[in-house]
Amino acid sequence: MRILRAEITGFGKYRHQQFNFADGNQLFYGKNEAGKSTLYQFILAMLFGFPIKRGRKRDFEPLDGTSYGGRLVIVLSQHGEVTIERFKQVNRGKAKVYFGQQTGGEQLLTQLLAPLNRELFEEVFTFQQEQLSQLDRLQEKPLHDALISLGITGSKKLLGKQQEYVDNEQRLFKVRGQRQALNKALKEQEQIAQQVYQQEAKEAAMTELMAKKQQDEQQQQQLTAQLQKAQQEYLTLKEQERSFSQYEEWQALQKKYPHDDLGAEPEKLQEFYNQYNQLNTRLAQGKQELIALNETQGLTDRYRFYLEHEAQIKGLLQEQVAAVRLTDDFQKQLEEQQRLIEEVTLLEDTYHFRVEEDAKKKVQTTKKLAQHYQQLTTEVTEAKQEAKWQSKQEELIAIPRRQKQQEPRFALSTLFSFGLALLLFISGFLIGNLRVILWFVSFLAVAFGFYSLIQNKSETVKEANLKEPELQKNNLQTLVAKKSKEQEAIWSKLQQELPNLTNPQDLAVALVQLDKATEDYVEKNNALMLADQRLAQLDQAYGALLQRFNFLEKWLPQEGRDIVQRLRLLQNFADEMQEVKLQQEQPTAALLIRQNQQLQEQLDKLLAENQTLLQSVGITQPTEIPLWIAQMHQKAGDLARKQELAKRLTKLFPKKITASQLAVELSNAKDKVQEIQRLDRQLNRSLQKTQLKIEQMQRDGTLDELRQRLAQANSKVYDLALQWSKNKLTATLLGDLATELSDKQLPQLLQKSSHYLAILTGGNYKALDFVAEELTVKTENKAWKIYELSTGTKDQVIMAIRFGYLALQARILCPLIIDDGWLHYDSSRKEQLAVLLKEFAQQYQVICLSSDVEMVSYYEKLQQKVVVIK
Repeated sequence: MRILRAEITGFGKYRHQQFNFADGNQLFYGKNEAGKSTLYQFILAMLFGFPIKRGRKRDFEPLDGTSYGGRLVIVLSQHGEVTIERFKQVNRGKAKVYFGQQTGGEQLLTQLLAPLNRELFEEVFTFQQEQLSQLDRLQEKPLHDALISLGITGSKKLLGKQQEYVDNEQRLFKVRGQRQALNKALKEQEQIAQQVYQQEAKEAAMTELMAKKQQDEQQQQQLTAQLQKAQQEYLTLKEQERSFSQYEEWQALQKKYPHDDLGAEPEKLQEFYNQYNQLNTRLAQGKQELIALNETQGLTDRYRFYLEHEAQIKGLLQEQVAAVRLTDDFQKQLEEQQRLIEEVTLLEDTYHFRVEEDAKKKVQTTKKLAQHYQQLTTEVTEAKQEAKWQSKQEELIAIPRRQKQQEPRFALSTLFSFGLALLLFISGFLIGNLRVILWFVSFLAVAFGFYSLIQNKSETVKEANLKEPELQKNNLQTLVAKKSKEQEAIWSKLQQELPNLTNPQDLAVALVQLDKATEDYVEKNNALMLADQRLAQLDQAYGALLQRFNFLEKWLPQEGRDIVQRLRLLQNFADEMQEVKLQQEQPTAALLIRQNQQLQEQLDKLLAENQTLLQSVGITQPTEIPLWIAQMHQKAGDLARKQELAKRLTKLFPKKITASQLAVELSNAKDKVQEIQRLDRQLNRSLQKTQLKIEQMQRDGTLDELRQRLAQANSKVYDLALQWSKNKLTATLLGDLATELSDKQLPQLLQKSSHYLAILTGGNYKALDFVAEELTVKTENKAWKIYELSTGTKDQVIMAIRFGYLALQARILCPLIIDDGWLHYDSSRKEQLAVLLKEFAQQYQVICLSSDVEMVSYYEKLQQKVVVIK
């Protein structure tokens, strides 16, 4: 096959563009993003179909609405020129084929291209940098095998398939493996065999198993009943969850409409509104007629106003006496209020009373302070008297003490008496004649010593007793000082609360005055509150009477005048209008005015009679009735919906519940069901196990089960071993096939590949050969293993082998397409590649896609075709 022409309608960046391809070698040059890879993808799409959109894979479909696709013209040796046409929007992107007088579709194209397919096109006839990178990353043994596979099949798939079977074999079994399936199965087989051996030697207790079975069956019955109840509760809660939105609507309607009865108000209001509307319409007509009559008969607006409001004016004039009385009462009450305010203010300033405080509690607090002050006064007086008495006692005790200190003391000390007695007692032993006398004198000395000792102790106690009154006197003085200080602080507070208090003897009188002042304050405060209330009532009545004059504002200025002045002004206005009425009485106008007044009175009467009805439904003006009736219609619909929901949900929701509570109860119910089911399954397994054991006791059933498991384990081991042997045999066969192909094709492949490698390396590397079953590269005097080569040389070896494989093919299936396959070549390697492509193009059509300017110069030097893509 040879590519003749590519006619692109819309693909990637291309729009209505044509590329012509020549026989032999050609280079399509363009900068990055010029569209070289897009051209390759177009050729691939025309031959084998549009790419499927997946993830982040590049999409070449135009976004401007241009038809996605085009034509590819190829030449086949047996059929001549063939045109392949594909458009994504036409026939779902399937091909349309034209050659000679024949046309066909996807099936015909597959037959014409066979055995060429997308996979073969991409892996064998396309050279891309990514393919070289994939092989470069392989280690020593995998790289060697991949090169052999490329040489004998055109791709590395034979190696991949063999490795796949080897991997499957290793996943099934390893000699010292633990996790492989066959290893696990063998271990399980051994364990079950051991269990069979142990079970054959066991005996079980039938009675215990029967009792356990009966107990488990009773417990299972209880669990079944609990499970049914729990499931029913769960289903009910689930139904509540599904209907909860309706339940919330129902609750909202119940809160909004606690009573279902609409009542008789809608009908009464409708009847009232009809009457009101009729009267209002008639009144409006009467006013229009009066206006028209005024225009024809020349009545003044002032006089017409008087006629319309004559009844109101007369009614106000009848209130003159009441207005004068109201004014007088208001003035008197205002003076009374001022007097009470002055008296209350005086009491507050004198005794520090406050409105927000309870005056009686304040009096009680002051009395407690006075009692405390009197108590402190008593305690201080008593303490001072006690101190005075102790001072007199000290003076009486001090006289004998001074006398005693003046008396001479001739007695021997106690220590001297005891020493003398001891000396005389010892001398009695030495002087025999005076022994009795000396011992008697010694006895007297001891007696005198004891007497002196007792006397000294007695004096010590007396001195201590004499010092104690001094301590008591000091304590009394401290207490008197403390009490006096506290007494002064309380006296200061009392003087603040009782302003007339200057002497402690006047305290009782001051307290009596405080009681009387408190009673006066409370009494006057209450009177002031009553005065405020009465004044507020009078002010309200006064204001209401003033409002009755508002309709006169246009004709009689009211601002700045009190009620009496307004009534006097109104009386003058009424007198004036009466004179006008006598002079210009118009029967027709008077009749219309009276009719309008009657209609207005009827309208006012109707409003007054139905005011309670309006207030009961919260309406202030009759004009609001239509809106209220419309709301009642809405309420009727809501009540019907409420009754419908109540009928459906009353049994489902016997008690009020919130969404969070329902979620918690539903979760708890679900957990309860699952827990009971778990217990039931656990108990069921226990029952089954017990039953099996019982049956084993009866017919050695447990042993049968173990034997059955052993048989299953044996079968599993057999199946896995069979699968392992298949993978092992297939991998061996593929290896043998590769060896056989190598034996047949490898010598010719090595010869061709050596020739192409010599061209690519400029003669530095002469040949490819096998040494000790390993592929090596030879120079003049040395052989190199593949993994010892540099990256660039390794790429050249790979390309040489691929070119060698293609050169050995008897049938040329497809042009050779190279897409920047020399990115990290140096200049000499690029030039040698161009030389190789020129030679190889004598057999194949070669299409190079590159953005390398240096490669363009080598093509021009070798007089090869260069197409610039802009």
